[in-house]
Amino acid sequence: MKKVNRIRILCVLAVVSLILVLGYFGNRAEEEIPMDTEQALPTEIPMDTEPSLTVNHNINYKYVIIEEGDYLTVYYADRRTVYEYTDIRYSDLEDTLRQKIRKGYWIENEEQLYGFLENYDT
Repeated sequence: MKKVNRIRILCVLAVVSLILVLGYFGNRAEEEIPMDTEQALPTEIPMDTEPSLTVNHNINYKYVIIEEGDYLTVYYADRRTVYEYTDIRYSDLEDTLRQKIRKGYWIENEEQLYGFLENYDT
């Protein structure tokens, strides 16, 4: 009976050790991937024409922020459907960010979008 209990304990310890090792290396791999929340396309896409530039298809952008009447407006990736109007003034932003928004400031997901909006909302 003692031999059976030792084998059970050994198996349980092996499984727990395996879970800990996989968890450690899984988290470590995620930390090495940089998360860039601010992505912009290299050129501006006019609203009245079809896009004709090469887009990196590895990143699926969900939102784009555009300046309209000195305020920022969030559109879905189709650039036609408004997601949200904001109270953030375009003229209050720093020059580098205004240049990115002028080209269309692309954002991958809702979490990154709200992170951006919270940083610049008054």
